[in-house]
Amino acid sequence: SSLLSLLLLVVCSLLVAARDQTVGARGQLMCGDQPLANAEVKLWELDTWPNPDDLLMTVYTDSQGHFSIWGTENEMTTITPVVKFYHRCNNRGIFNIPNFCKRKITYEIPSSYIANGKTVQRWYEMGTMNMEAKQRKEDTECI
Repeated sequence: SSLLSLLLLVVCSLLVAARDQTVGARGQLMCGDQPLANAEVKLWELDTWPNPDDLLMTVYTDSQGHFSIWGTENEMTTITPVVKFYHRCNNRGIFNIPNFCKRKITYEIPSSYIANGKTVQRWYEMGTMNMEAKQRKEDTECI
């Protein structure tokens, strides 16, 4: 009985400790000297096992390569947000089959851009990024 009460108290305190945290990023993607239109942009919140990562939002770049993405997650600890870009700029493809796969590049968002609550307080300005060159830790994602 006292063990059950203690367990209930711990669970309730953990639920109270969780808080909404919001982050947002924006920028422009280029492919050489051309805007990278229709590139997929995903905002993820990374978690540790056994809790799976959370997809907060997916957007696509506009005709000029611009994107704006944001999301909110309710967590006890500070969230770990990343932006992942999926694109075909300068993509030779797997087995030399172009457009079969997408290049995937991940960028971490610094924790100073995370705000408590459900609105973006300070945007992470990613600027204009040229996706033409291969990046460190770049992956390939095939459908």
